[in-house]
Amino acid sequence: MIIVRPVKTEDIDTVLDLAKQAYPGMTTLPPERDVLEAKIYNSVASIENTLPNRDDASYFLVMEDTESQTIIGTAAIIACLGAKDDFYSYKIDQVSHRCRELEKHNTFQTLSLSNHFQGFAEVATLYLNEAYRENGNGKFLAQSRYLFMAQFRDRFPQNVMADLRGRFDKDGRSPFWDAIGDKFFDMDYADADLYSGTNGNQFISDLMPKYPLYVNMLPQAAQDVIGKPNIVGEAALKMLEKEGFDWHGYVDIFDAAPSVDTKIDNIASIKDSLVAKLADTFIDGTAKPKQKRLLALVASNNISDFCVASSEIEITEDQQGVSLPSTVAKQMGLKVGDQIRVLMR
Repeated sequence: MIIVRPVKTEDIDTVLDLAKQAYPGMTTLPPERDVLEAKIYNSVASIENTLPNRDDASYFLVMEDTESQTIIGTAAIIACLGAKDDFYSYKIDQVSHRCRELEKHNTFQTLSLSNHFQGFAEVATLYLNEAYRENGNGKFLAQSRYLFMAQFRDRFPQNVMADLRGRFDKDGRSPFWDAIGDKFFDMDYADADLYSGTNGNQFISDLMPKYPLYVNMLPQAAQDVIGKPNIVGEAALKMLEKEGFDWHGYVDIFDAAPSVDTKIDNIASIKDSLVAKLADTFIDGTAKPKQKRLLALVASNNISDFCVASSEIEITEDQQGVSLPSTVAKQMGLKVGDQIRVLMR
């Protein structure tokens, strides 16, 4: 069975293995054991609500193959961007230059440093082991974050954003970074990405130019990747768009990938999910006459042992309850009468 649950401290070794697979390009999943341990401890403390500052909360979820007891994917939610370090993006703007004497009028795109996403939640760290990229597991993993936010809505603000991974070559080089970041930081893209993931974003404020950059002065290779995710990230962008995320002209500071956002309550998986009670369980493989079974994601309602599973369900005749296979209910720690959240697949 495949489930999604909050990370545990004992998951560190398999999470580190996944981080090494994802490197470079995923700032929030650096392949550094001490950093990942800190993220895991912060997630555990966030769920236990023991952090001194609630704005520092983050929730690290993992996808597990329960048969092999292997962690196969990660997903995370940062409750409030900018709580510790300012969060920077580039905003794509345009300026006009006009010379009446020469009868010239030119309009240029510019990139301006922005803290637009300060105070937003962020859905991040979506990574799935390549061997499991089938049967809708990627969508399952992504939607689990939204079900978590829906179940524990009071822990999150009104707005949420997502950063995608940008274009880089087989050697891990980003044409956008090479054109801009490398000139001011004197480090390559992978090193800067790793530094940001392990040390925060203050170095961006310290070293990046404060004035707008003219896009037409950049090499063509850098211009061509602005606002574009990498090939792997194109599917992630489509999933985000289907959930209601839009691009409003903000791009990642390192690789110029699009940063998209929406209001949490407008996310499709949240709006389309329903709260129900577990009415009964049934034995897997059995069939009831006249009883239709549907495929759905099912999320538990207790944050300390939150769990999401993909399962067949039966809806009761009064439409108020749901029945689950007994094996699923047992794996999720559910008993009859428990409240659950259901999202049809």
